[in-house]
Amino acid sequence: MGFTNTEYRNSVTSLTQAQQDRLQNPYYKFINQKPTVVTYWNMNTKLSTLDEGTKTNYAQLGKKSPLRYNKVKNFVLYGLPQFNVDMNLGEFGVESSEIGGEFLVLPNTIVPIVDDYFTIPYLTKPYIFRVNNVSLSSLESGQEYYICRFHLDNSIDDYVEYLNSVNLAYEYNFEIANVGTNKSTLFTDAEQNAISVLDKLYDRFRTYYVELFYKENVDTFIYGYLDMFIYDPYLLEFCIKNELFSIYDDKYLFLYQAVHKPNTFRIEYDNTILADVEDRESQLHTNSLYPVPVHDPDSLLVDRMESYVQLSNNIQHSQQNPINQIHNTLFDMIQQNTPFDEEDTKNPKLYWNIIVNYMNDENFSLTAPEIQSLLDMKIRYSKDLFYEIPILMYIIKYYINSLSTSKNTSNTGDNSNTVYLEECFAVGR
Repeated sequence: MGFTNTEYRNSVTSLTQAQQDRLQNPYYKFINQKPTVVTYWNMNTKLSTLDEGTKTNYAQLGKKSPLRYNKVKNFVLYGLPQFNVDMNLGEFGVESSEIGGEFLVLPNTIVPIVDDYFTIPYLTKPYIFRVNNVSLSSLESGQEYYICRFHLDNSIDDYVEYLNSVNLAYEYNFEIANVGTNKSTLFTDAEQNAISVLDKLYDRFRTYYVELFYKENVDTFIYGYLDMFIYDPYLLEFCIKNELFSIYDDKYLFLYQAVHKPNTFRIEYDNTILADVEDRESQLHTNSLYPVPVHDPDSLLVDRMESYVQLSNNIQHSQQNPINQIHNTLFDMIQQNTPFDEEDTKNPKLYWNIIVNYMNDENFSLTAPEIQSLLDMKIRYSKDLFYEIPILMYIIKYYINSLSTSKNTSNTGDNSNTVYLEECFAVGR
């Protein structure tokens, strides 16, 4: 009988697969290149002006220079050579042997331009380097990356000061974790603070919601109302589709439909307020659902000490007394687009404005009073919050994504939203 060393075979298979995955990685070309964290000044072509006749600038940097730069902190360059900088102060400034080289810029980060600058924090002095050539190349995936040549700039010491003041357009932070995703890699301080505040709010809502409404013995969300334990399959579908609870307390919270879905479930769901939230349709479907007994023999909701009912918007159950998903007042506010007065900061329902405005305003953005209303919310066990919290989580997630989605800020840069975000999210600091 032959003998197979299964452990050895599995190890070889694993190593082979790892090597194959490495080769198929769209960023394989960069894996063997040493990354270096730098401070990078990327020319803002929208705000920089050149002489119309010669298409050149009068001065490279300084008060008379027409060039403006976006400063990118913690930017990562690949393939920079090691430097042994040996400089002396000569008659015309810093003198050194010719120092330069080549580096690569990852796809979908910035668009480097000749006359960009960068400094390397780990060097003992603030030496400044200038890009003197940029060429474009492509990965096997079709994504473009940049090969840049640079040299040590022997210009005046004030260049770094100019780049941080009179020649500065905007400042960004580089988020390398977003490389290769559809998220932006460049964020202002205001955007990062806004995302941090919203992330904390989202985590708070998620934690409280699970603690209040998740019943471990039936593995789903349940709320008690009018002496009934109620299961809403449409609410579960909303949470599952939009991955509102995919990660909870550093663990994966697996949600599934606790009752078999009928063939008409897709039609039923599309006629719910939760589907309206997804579609941002302010003319809402019916707010009435009917409680019906659970008959699925495979469901954990049957044969329990306590009795459970599930909600349905199927009119064949209309003989039952209906239950509203959201408060009727909120329902009317959404349909009529009549939010509360934001100046009434003592209104405990001011957070309803977030839902009303999201459903009615294509250019939706959170305001300072709305954010404060979320921070001031009294989270408790209630039917209204059973629906309102997931809807708010959905909207917060949408807003975080809108701040994080890829945007072309590398050479244009538009910080028109920065002051607004700084004012709005100062409450969350």
